[in-house]
Amino acid sequence: MRILHVDIGGCEGCSISVLRATALLKEAELVSKCTALTEPDMNTEYEIVFVTGSVCINDEYVKSKLKHLRKIARVLVAFGSCASVGGITRFCRGGQEPKPEHRTFLPLNSVIEVDYSIPGCPPPPQIVRTFLTLYSRNMIQQLAVFKALSEVKKLSGFDLLDDVVLTGLCIGCGACELSCPTGAIRLLRRRPDLIVEKCIRCGTCYVRCPQGSKMLFKMVRS
Repeated sequence: MRILHVDIGGCEGCSISVLRATALLKEAELVSKCTALTEPDMNTEYEIVFVTGSVCINDEYVKSKLKHLRKIARVLVAFGSCASVGGITRFCRGGQEPKPEHRTFLPLNSVIEVDYSIPGCPPPPQIVRTFLTLYSRNMIQQLAVFKALSEVKKLSGFDLLDDVVLTGLCIGCGACELSCPTGAIRLLRRRPDLIVEKCIRCGTCYVRCPQGSKMLFKMVRS
């Protein structure tokens, strides 16, 4: 299985996670410019293309690059929260050097069709192996939540509060608190409380929440 990794900008945490996963990939060939071992052939078709980083809609070059990747990818995966739901780049306002015109960053599905989205800031390397194992075995049902996420335009702790906590669906399991990479969620009397200043809109809490995941599954079935 030939796999391509392309980074379109970010903190590189997700790129490192993908590269760390190479030690776990025994039956797949990962091509990434970050390794400096193999220069990716952008004219070759790939079984899976992992894209990291969010897309600046003011950058025509990146948008055209994404559209080309869509053509050569049988399956395109938005890897990491920036690529999946915009993540912390949602807070970008532009005006800074060297690209002051770069003001609006959005998830990949705002520009191209995405097959699967895997949020996380960054996702652990092990999830790459899990995803590829399920995909190679055609266990599509187990990937349903990532399929549903490919249609989501935003996801954050704010959405968790609106959809789960304030509607009375929260069961107080604490999964959201444990999964938050910035400590933006804490449980008070077994109910999540959001520290707004710490939320980076990565969506990890929503995906790890049992009730939130159920809602995402319903999106797939509807």
